[in-house]
Amino acid sequence: MPATEGAPALSSVPSGAPPTGYRISILPAALEISARLATAEELQNLVKILQANAAIWGTVAKHEAT
Repeated sequence: MPATEGAPALSSVPSGAPPTGYRISILPAALEISARLATAEELQNLVKILQANAAIWGTVAKHEAT
């Protein structure tokens, strides 16, 4: 099946490469982060996401405390 226009082809990911990604969970009084990153660039992207959402998590923590 051919890749759709604009979408990366599945063959662009090396077949032997481990999967990468992350999961962020907001728990009562805690932030849980699980990540499997293969490059420094992926780490930098995760840090940017965490920094961009810091205000949201601060609001959630304050709301849960009341």
